[in-house]
Amino acid sequence: MTFFQQNATFNEGGEYEVADDGLYLCRLKEIETLQQPSFDDPSLLEDKFKFVFEALESVDSKGNPFRFVKFTKTGYGNEKAALTLLLDSMLGKHLTNQEFASLDLEDIKARKFRVNVELTTNTKGNEINKILSVKPNKAGGGIGGNASASNKPKPKDDDADDDKFGDDPFEK
Repeated sequence: MTFFQQNATFNEGGEYEVADDGLYLCRLKEIETLQQPSFDDPSLLEDKFKFVFEALESVDSKGNPFRFVKFTKTGYGNEKAALTLLLDSMLGKHLTNQEFASLDLEDIKARKFRVNVELTTNTKGNEINKILSVKPNKAGGGIGGNASASNKPKPKDDDADDDKFGDDPFEK
């Protein structure tokens, strides 16, 4: 056995297997705080949130729920800030300072969301799922019937273009 066979693993790119374009019924699995290089100055690190959503009715080829990731900065309030756009979309309203300060993460994690994703290629050439929108799931259950029997999601919303988070200021 070679050194690398004993001590390393082979990773073909993404942290999670990618899913087809479409809507997925999900829960917020976790929010991580991390530091990443600044877009404006890569020599500087800035605080970010990593939102991880887990599909409830769709699984990958290994039987694991699909996971979708959205990164935001940590500032809320500015109408163009990614965190503001994401939370407002998830909660269905813009929060006041007091509402934001008392936001309960466990309450958010208990909710179900309709996560609209598209399969795209990132700048490194890897296929990834880009989250286009996250909306509260309306009462009444899942998306597209019995998704556990198939890993195919419901097609994208017709209004998906209205829900973009502004990752790219030139998209709208």
